[in-house]
Amino acid sequence: MSYPNLKLQIQRDQLTWFLDLLLNEREIFQLSASIGIIPDVDRLYALSKRELLVNLTDAFLGTVAPKKAALENGETHISKPGINNGETSVEELASEFLTEKAHAAISRVGYMEVSEIETFFKTSDILIEAGDFGEVVWALLTDQRTAVVEHGYRLLNTTYESVEVAHTNGYEDLQSSEQLEKIGSQDAYNLEDTDQQPQNSTSEIEQLEQQLANSKADYVSLEQKHSRLDQQRAFLLEENKGLKTQAEDYHDNEKRRKELEQENLTLREQVTQYTENATTVQQLTDERDLLLVEKERLIEQLQEYEQIKAAKETFTTDLNLVEEAIYKGYQGLEEFQTNLHNHFDALESSHQAARGALNQIRQTLAYLDTQQLSEGEDAYPMTAEQPRVGVFVDVQNMFYAAKDRYGRRVDYIKLLDLIVGPRYLMGAYAYVVQIPEIDQAPFLSLLEHNGYTIKSKDLRLRGDGSAKGDWDVGIAVDVVSMLGSLDVVILASGDGDFCPLAELIKQQNKRVEVVAFEHNTSMDLQQIADQFFPIGDELLI
Repeated sequence: MSYPNLKLQIQRDQLTWFLDLLLNEREIFQLSASIGIIPDVDRLYALSKRELLVNLTDAFLGTVAPKKAALENGETHISKPGINNGETSVEELASEFLTEKAHAAISRVGYMEVSEIETFFKTSDILIEAGDFGEVVWALLTDQRTAVVEHGYRLLNTTYESVEVAHTNGYEDLQSSEQLEKIGSQDAYNLEDTDQQPQNSTSEIEQLEQQLANSKADYVSLEQKHSRLDQQRAFLLEENKGLKTQAEDYHDNEKRRKELEQENLTLREQVTQYTENATTVQQLTDERDLLLVEKERLIEQLQEYEQIKAAKETFTTDLNLVEEAIYKGYQGLEEFQTNLHNHFDALESSHQAARGALNQIRQTLAYLDTQQLSEGEDAYPMTAEQPRVGVFVDVQNMFYAAKDRYGRRVDYIKLLDLIVGPRYLMGAYAYVVQIPEIDQAPFLSLLEHNGYTIKSKDLRLRGDGSAKGDWDVGIAVDVVSMLGSLDVVILASGDGDFCPLAELIKQQNKRVEVVAFEHNTSMDLQQIADQFFPIGDELLI
């Protein structure tokens, strides 16, 4: 076990005070004898408790060697049983003695964490009350952990300062003990002298023994009284310290109050002086604010003017370019209109001829249907001249495109006749999103009676209040699943999301056609499609 180097850490008076708390009178005498401060045991009662503590402190700190102290006290011989003769240092002997004294406290501290030690031994009031202060502090000082040792020194220094222990007045409690010890010593010497005289009277010896017993009883009584007086003195010192603190606070507050009064007086004079100019200052402040506002307004106007000027220059340049482009566009438009009218006339003639042919085909098919059904044959035999067509109509896309641009609706019956033509229709599918507030039953019934297969889903509401309802994935899945039985896929939608689907159809050597409003159809979708049918007025109702 390592022992603390008290020489460098605490002062002489502080060590004396600490030893007084740690050791009782019997232990002080025993330690003094063991380290050689009192070589003659017969002179034990000749020294007071205070003298022994001071000698112990000097020997502990190494300021006075034990043998020298003995010689200074008038001793002529030192070697006695149990006395240190130089084999072990005074510090080691004293430290071993104190460690044995604080054995229980050392064991308790050794099992505690640093945080627990700092919490439980934060103040010394409870330790002093229980009489364990000295043993606990010695246990902290001898601990192997640096943080624990530092906390022990802090606790020792703080407690010593709080009770204002000093060498000059810290041992007044030993005065009465010293007097009692001297009385006891004198009685002992008297007894020794009495023994040396050749008196054999038993009555005198008993009388002297009775006196000695009475003296010891008086000593114990005085010691108890002294202990109570010492506690009262410590209480009064603590109370006096609090009163001093209150008095200092009061003087500081009084001084601060006077300073504040003087400062208040000065401020009143300044306020009086400033009040006279308050109106002028306020007017100047208002004028300054108005000027600042006017300045900001002029800066904004200047910035707007610069922006307008720059925009004007850009606009003039763009206008010249637009005028030139418009002039060229007019020329091209006139030529395009001429060609378009010619194409429209030819298309109308072709359309009329196609309708007539379609009606003839339908009549022929009806007649053949009647004849073949009666003979038990198939109604519509497949031939190489009839491509298999599948029509997929995104009703939501077509509905909103017609409504937003024309305020009208698409005639899906005419649409089906136009885009299928004489080809063989494998199936027409209408994809509808059901809105709870709108009754679409009549519309869906009309589509079903005219050859459409209805596929519908409900409009889904998201948590943020928005809605989602589209058939993009559903249409793509149906097209891919039916692609093996189709030659032509007709998409009635202008949604650009169908571009990958159109590319997939063409990769399978199938024909893809798109029918939709030109203003609402993706340019990429138009370019990918083998044919694009723009919807005109003839398909609107």
